[in-house]
Amino acid sequence: MSNFLKDSKRWLPGAVVSLIFFYVLYLAIDWQSALDAILKINPCFLLLHGVFYFVMLIFRAFASRALLENRPSFRDSFVVMMQGYLLNNVLPFRLGELGRAYLLGRKTGLGTANALPAIVIERFYDLAFAAIILVSTLPFVLSDVSWARPVAYSTLAIVGAGLLSLHMVARYRVALKAWIDRIAHRFALIEKYILPQIDSFLDGLAVLTNPRLFLASLFWMATTWSFAVIDQYVLLLGLMPNAPLLYSTFAMGASSFAGAIPSAPSSLGVLEGAVVGAFAILNADKSVAFALAIIHHIAHIIYSGVVGFYGFSRDNLSLMDMYEKLSKKETNQE
Repeated sequence: MSNFLKDSKRWLPGAVVSLIFFYVLYLAIDWQSALDAILKINPCFLLLHGVFYFVMLIFRAFASRALLENRPSFRDSFVVMMQGYLLNNVLPFRLGELGRAYLLGRKTGLGTANALPAIVIERFYDLAFAAIILVSTLPFVLSDVSWARPVAYSTLAIVGAGLLSLHMVARYRVALKAWIDRIAHRFALIEKYILPQIDSFLDGLAVLTNPRLFLASLFWMATTWSFAVIDQYVLLLGLMPNAPLLYSTFAMGASSFAGAIPSAPSSLGVLEGAVVGAFAILNADKSVAFALAIIHHIAHIIYSGVVGFYGFSRDNLSLMDMYEKLSKKETNQE
């Protein structure tokens, strides 16, 4: 707990950002209407939302396995993913990503640095699919704005260039490692502590040079995002019958990018603000938008909390133990 308080200078700005978003939401939302929408939702839609949510996560776990060359079991991939979400929900700095790498590295014997590239690649996939969604929806949302389509395509191009760069690094990693080795040998501390981590990270990118595993991971992630679209739309129908698919899809694309904004743990306020902002652009009911965002957010926190706490109990780890370990790794690059 003492380290958490000492790190306040690092997590406090994100908390302030979340508070600003909550204040804007407070001014923009008709809270009685939002509460009425939440209370009147048909429980069947909540059940369907939960079913599609877990189906989506099952496919994401398959993608995670493929990116680690199927070394972890499906059960470990799924539970560790939920542990990572739990860490992101309660700890600052999105430490859940590093937490997943640490836990997967420990379970597979690969180590954190070797497992981390799988998480990085997965995040690139997420950005790519979020960009595709925006590219697909922006022309309908902002058809009269000439810059909308170029901006969307530019985002997709940047993400694609990032994935291509990772592929090139993976393809020529042997030569790159040899070049780094020659430089590192001049500095004893770098050679002893940093070089092994760099080598492990580069080895972890090898999956991008395996066509079968790369295509498998891409297929599972595409399926994941397809069910994410269905999941969000089902929930929206429970709040706004006959709502167009465009509403939830555009809001999901916007909130996916908003998650990158520094904020409090779980992107509190920021994700809700992005969904409400998307509905505002669509001239749709902002109260329904907030209800959609908060129900999905609470469900995500509950589901990941239940499975995540089970995983930490099984691993004999506490959240503060993980915070101490991950903060040390983040600071010292161990």
